[in-house]
Amino acid sequence: MRVVVLTVAVLGLVHAPSWLEDAYRDRAAYERASQCPAGHPAGADCLEQVKGEVVDMGTRGCPGDGCPPEERRLRVRYGSDTVWLTVNGSTYDAARRGTPADVRVWHGAVTRVTVRGHSTDFLPSAGSSLLWRLAGVWLLAGAAICALIASRRRTLAFLGGAWLLLTAPFVVIVDTSLVGRLGVVDVILAAVLAVPGVIVSVVGLRRPARRGAHP
Repeated sequence: MRVVVLTVAVLGLVHAPSWLEDAYRDRAAYERASQCPAGHPAGADCLEQVKGEVVDMGTRGCPGDGCPPEERRLRVRYGSDTVWLTVNGSTYDAARRGTPADVRVWHGAVTRVTVRGHSTDFLPSAGSSLLWRLAGVWLLAGAAICALIASRRRTLAFLGGAWLLLTAPFVVIVDTSLVGRLGVVDVILAAVLAVPGVIVSVVGLRRPARRGAHP
């Protein structure tokens, strides 16, 4: 079984550069994009600013303790399209039915909606694709390492769990570094997210040592 896992992981890692290159190219184009000029061709790598209108609004969720936070949603019409968007609290509170909305569009997908000066940003598929692929590469590397060095189920459980918990901080650091937006906030966020993984790693490394010291 370990040989199968290792083989699959290695094959995935061999093809990883091409997966990441495609996603990075799309993400970089989005990050560099400027506002579309007048008469731009369809599908151009630019940000289209469109006038829209809030046509409906509502919340989704359940009241009471133990429920997830309510989703605040606006239904926005712009051009020939009408979409439901999950927005932050300030954008939702500023909206009323019939309120004008400024919509920013990238390749047909809404990336920002602004209502009375309050904005909510959305990551387009170009951005989310890179995030998912970075996570996939990290998990493939973890699978390969576990298959190579984890000889006991307990060690495998701790190492695999720690590696899984460290996925988010890895993605945060690498993603923001690739697009040139790594800042102090990103480093702090990654450090906070890494704490559970580090704790699991330390516990996993210390347990075998204790058992070896006290047979």
